[in-house]
Amino acid sequence: MFGKVVTLMVLIGIIGTNGLILSPVLSDIATDFGVSAAVAGRAITAFGLGTAISALWLGRSLDRFGTARALQLAMVVGGAAQIAAALTTSWIWLTATQALVGLAAGVGLPAIYALTADISPAGQEARILGRVILGWSLALIAAVPLGAYLADMLGWRLMLGLVGGIGITTLPFTTRFRNSHVAVRDSQPMGRFAPLALPRGLATYTVCFLFMAVFYGTYTYTGAHAILDFGVSTGAAGLIALFYGIGFGAASLMSGVIDRLGTRRMQLIGFPAAAMALVAMGYAPTFWWYLAAITAWGWMNNQLLNTIVTGLTALAPRSKGAVLGLYSAVTYLAAAVGTLAMGVTFQGAGFVWVGVLGAAVNGVSLIILLASRPQATQRRA
Repeated sequence: MFGKVVTLMVLIGIIGTNGLILSPVLSDIATDFGVSAAVAGRAITAFGLGTAISALWLGRSLDRFGTARALQLAMVVGGAAQIAAALTTSWIWLTATQALVGLAAGVGLPAIYALTADISPAGQEARILGRVILGWSLALIAAVPLGAYLADMLGWRLMLGLVGGIGITTLPFTTRFRNSHVAVRDSQPMGRFAPLALPRGLATYTVCFLFMAVFYGTYTYTGAHAILDFGVSTGAAGLIALFYGIGFGAASLMSGVIDRLGTRRMQLIGFPAAAMALVAMGYAPTFWWYLAAITAWGWMNNQLLNTIVTGLTALAPRSKGAVLGLYSAVTYLAAAVGTLAMGVTFQGAGFVWVGVLGAAVNGVSLIILLASRPQATQRRA
């Protein structure tokens, strides 16, 4: 059990690194290709779109193809595409390879979450998931800063090649899951949008969309706020990822609380707490108070992400691929919408109102939860 949990944690960290690693080296890439940072940034957009498309269109096939096999294929394809990205000669080809990396991530993420549910003992689903999603913290705290350092020392191409190579070398470790999931071949896979019609399905996915829109939309502008309003350097702004990751990772150590309280009760506590952290971020008087609020926000976001994924896997235990594939698609659609909405807010009214808007959206999520019927399977302890 321990070895499988660690493997899934590392794999989700690698996928997370693939999605985050271009941001700190975007200016170097733009310089090499002779384009603006905005043009080079289209590669990041391509990753998100690729993830959403593959999660939506291929996610439901995991239940027939087998989640373990799908995960193995995703790690190899994603790693090979990242190596190809290191060899590109134009921003167009870089964008194309990042779309392929995203396609692999759209299969890999729901496969990891489904396998986590498969190996979790009854009543310990949230605790095990909390350990696995600690991989996101590994990406934020260690992998992305280290990747940026290696890019500075060796160049972004060698760095991307190294990230891709590490992804491929994980293949032998994924074989331990070959018997963890049995593909359902004697039935039709669940429709792509069928999870929305499940009991509490629409409410759960709506809350997921709102949560992800707030996270991605707010997080995108945390660094710009620190530089513009606190006058810190770009390097100091990098502490934001570190402190967010510390809060996110520390919360993973207490994820067993969710199994005791139940996902619904934890959400009723978590959304108001996250809203207060968002407002505190906007009104923080100093950079260090800002980092403290971001750490608290990271803590609560870990708990909320855990409850959302745990609730989704309970919707249809025999169709986790379809359920979690739609989850990944909703996540990256929310990322695009949230980034756009918060960008307009940030430019027009400042970061204070980004925090206020995020808190208001959390309030909408709370209302949806209060209006929906509790899910009987949410509390197993």
